Amino acid sequence: MKEKIELMRQGIIHRYIVPTLEMRGFLVSSWKRPVSLEDKILRDEGWMPNYTGFTTWETYSRNAPLHVYFNTFYGDIHEKAYRVCFVEFILNKHKYRLPPQVTGVFTRLNVHNGYYWKHRIPVNLEVPESAVNDIDSRYDELLLMLARAKVID
Repeated sequence: MKEKIELMRQGIIHRYIVPTLEMRGFLVSSWKRPVSLEDKILRDEGWMPNYTGFTTWETYSRNAPLHVYFNTFYGDIHEKAYRVCFVEFILNKHKYRLPPQVTGVFTRLNVHNGYYWKHRIPVNLEVPESAVNDIDSRYDELLLMLARAKVID
């Protein structure tokens, strides 16, 4: 069931949302989202991946170093769960110390050799145009906030 939901989310994202974002200036980035410690679950047999073999680590960017990642493996597993997907806005600055004015907006994405900063929002895939507008406007808000805090130029 988990793989089916992930594939349904990816289908909507890659058929509609990504092409619409590309028309708005977002491009596939060469930087891939790293696997984080929160992407695994502790089970009796040890740490097991929460992601599937279908998970893609591809990111999109209009203004580096802020990247958009569609986290299709995170979330509920039930019949209509494909409708909601989490979008992560990741600041590609490894082990960067954020200024206090933006620390509460971003949370750490902990990886084996340090951390990145991310901001996560849920988007409703039932209305793809609305999802694109949410992603685009939040991206601009975060860029403006990071520029005011002098994190980016």
